[in-house]
Amino acid sequence: MFLGIVAGLACALFQSVSYVCSAGFMLRYKSSLRLVIFSQLVMGAFCLPFAPFLFPPQLLECLPEFILWVIAWIGCFTVGQIGFFTTLRSIEASRMSSLLGLKILVLAMICVLFAGTPLSGLQWFAVLLSTVAAVGMNWSGGAHFTRKGLFWLLVTLVAYSLTDMVETRLVLLPKSGNIIRDSFAIGTVCYAVLGILTLPLLARFRWSTRQFVKAAPFAVSWYLSQVALFVCFGLLGTVFGNVIQASRGLISIALGILLLHYGFGRLDARISRAMWLRRAAAAILMAAGIILYSLAKL
Repeated sequence: MFLGIVAGLACALFQSVSYVCSAGFMLRYKSSLRLVIFSQLVMGAFCLPFAPFLFPPQLLECLPEFILWVIAWIGCFTVGQIGFFTTLRSIEASRMSSLLGLKILVLAMICVLFAGTPLSGLQWFAVLLSTVAAVGMNWSGGAHFTRKGLFWLLVTLVAYSLTDMVETRLVLLPKSGNIIRDSFAIGTVCYAVLGILTLPLLARFRWSTRQFVKAAPFAVSWYLSQVALFVCFGLLGTVFGNVIQASRGLISIALGILLLHYGFGRLDARISRAMWLRRAAAAILMAAGIILYSLAKL
């Protein structure tokens, strides 16, 4: 369990860093689709050479099932990425990171509506607590949200929730007994395939080497976060993994404060210290709600 928690915290850190990197790219090129394409190509380029060596031989016994899950992962992940970066044009990076904690609400709804699993009173209380925290985060200063931004936020949450479920299934398929190696293997194979499938889309853009270089920081930090996420989900499960990931809200807030302190004000709106404190309190409340939900599952 300790390794799973550490992996979850590492995932939260790398994801927070990737959000900041994506904001920098968006300020320069102002295209979420461009960032998705170029970052996936970068990840594919450094994953492809290692994929044949890391591919778990155990997967040969369930290859058709593995292929189907990879297809499902590519679909959900791509929709989530497009939704996230489109939302990022309307919602600040640090605030968006915290709002992703609402995935627990989406997971709860999927559990009730599609899996037929009822939730206890404590579980619903935890879900509502997380929702109130997210709303409080939204009212803690900065620009108002647009309907378009809220729509893409919902798309992002649904797609990322489904992606989490698929990733949990994928990392448990090899059953080699080494969860870290399995996580690197699954992550490398998935992103190698994703990079290959993304390559034809490059024809839609006027591209340059500089764009790949600009996308590289996000690509590297995102890939590392996903490997850590595979480890976390493999050891703790999807729900508990999301509990640990709730810490990314606090991490992103800290990163936002550091960016403002060092003069990178364009990456996030300049708001008062009191607003940051209110936002931090809301993030803590969100984390508490998600933890309560997890405890109710025990």
